Amino acid sequence: MKPFYLTKNAQGYYRAVFFNQQTGVCVKTKSTHTKDKTEAMLLAAEWYKNGTPDGYTNSRKKADKDVSVSGLNLDGIVKRLSQTEAVLLVSLISQKFNLNTNVAQIAADPAPVAIQSATVVPAAPVVAPVVAPISAPTPSVEAPKKKVVVVHKKNALMTSGMIPEDVAAKVYEPLNPECTMKLCEFLVNFWTPEKSEYIQNKRAHKKSIGDYHCKEMRGMINRYWLPYFGEDFTVGQLTEQYLEDFLQELANFRCLKGATINHARTCGATGLKWLKNKGIIRSNPMANVEAFSKSDSVQRGIPDEKEIKALYELEWDSEVMYLAFNLSAFSGLRPGEISGLQVRDIDAEKDLITIRHSWHRTGYLKSTKTNLIRKVPVAHNIILRLLVLAQKCPHASEDSFVFWSCALIDKPYLPQYYDDGFFEALHKIGVSEEERRERNIDFYSLRHFCATYLANLTDMRNVQAVLGHTTPAMTQHYANHMTDEHFDSIRDIFEQCRMNIIAA
Repeated sequence: MKPFYLTKNAQGYYRAVFFNQQTGVCVKTKSTHTKDKTEAMLLAAEWYKNGTPDGYTNSRKKADKDVSVSGLNLDGIVKRLSQTEAVLLVSLISQKFNLNTNVAQIAADPAPVAIQSATVVPAAPVVAPVVAPISAPTPSVEAPKKKVVVVHKKNALMTSGMIPEDVAAKVYEPLNPECTMKLCEFLVNFWTPEKSEYIQNKRAHKKSIGDYHCKEMRGMINRYWLPYFGEDFTVGQLTEQYLEDFLQELANFRCLKGATINHARTCGATGLKWLKNKGIIRSNPMANVEAFSKSDSVQRGIPDEKEIKALYELEWDSEVMYLAFNLSAFSGLRPGEISGLQVRDIDAEKDLITIRHSWHRTGYLKSTKTNLIRKVPVAHNIILRLLVLAQKCPHASEDSFVFWSCALIDKPYLPQYYDDGFFEALHKIGVSEEERRERNIDFYSLRHFCATYLANLTDMRNVQAVLGHTTPAMTQHYANHMTDEHFDSIRDIFEQCRMNIIAA
């Protein structure tokens, strides 16, 4: 086993993953902060020989000179201390390390002072003034709570001047004043599977609500709801206008896209609807709050025929990327389905692969997006190269992954891994990063390309079956791209029309 491996993060920077040679356990991962593989390899080799430098793992920041060997930023702690806290801290330090400290000066001086103003000296050689000992705080003294800054909880309608303030104030009157539950605390619990009756009931009815989805919803609450409403705002205080102001805040001040705002809206709307159905609140304030348009989203583009041909003939740096490109462009597999492909899914006699699973971007095996199992034909030479790749895994078996990761051989590459290699390949065939971004092309565009070309050559039902869609409408959405062949055909029609008119 190698002492370390190189992997890439989502931004294309190489990371060095170090392993214990006896146990095979990963002991440390550190970013090299470079996209050059040779440079990253040299850095990793130097770290393996001399030890990794201090600093946070996967951070571009140098190690802070003010951070102690214990990892505490003492200078930062001191700057945040109040005078009372400074006196208490000096007393606690003196008791623990048996030091004499002159805290009388600190206690008497009303002006804030830094902790360095207290003279800390060894107890034996110095005779210090006798000072009454300061005891540690009793359990009744609560630690200061972390404050949540309310960003923009203004009564926008009242300050707009559109209608008189006294009229506008009625719009903000609580709809369910009897409900005193704290809003954000309720929403966090609502999206916590262990506490939520809603999630447990859904799962009992075999409806899929994954832990990762719940985690995303809790993240939305902490990122958007909590900074706006604060910790003490109650469910009963909510009104339709408060929610309208909140969503406008996300659009105008946070500059979020419509899809993200709707996601944040949904995590609150689901909880409020549940409260209304349970009879806990009389009126659902979110009932009439409209969702945002998704028109600001950019349609995904696809490579043209010449680019696909150039990519197919390209000498790829990685066999993994070449095979992933083929499976997506010519068989329509999703990135997660490529990662989730196992040896037992390959039928070399019939040149078919069975799509049973998908590897989630957070690192676990799940069912496909539509919970459907399907078979997809694959070129014979690609089937053989897939089997060769799979057999190179040290733990190769029927259940091992075809696209196994060099860093964690029992797991496959994450689906987002393929984007980096695809972007590098596009650059090699002459598609710049600026052009790629403008055309909105990524690895998933290859699946759209496959759908578009299949739709030109076969019945839409066949395309739907190969791509694993549940509705023809979704297949049509994927196949709704104009290709060069379309334009050539239309151009011929226009030219024939023009010639007919001239001849007449």
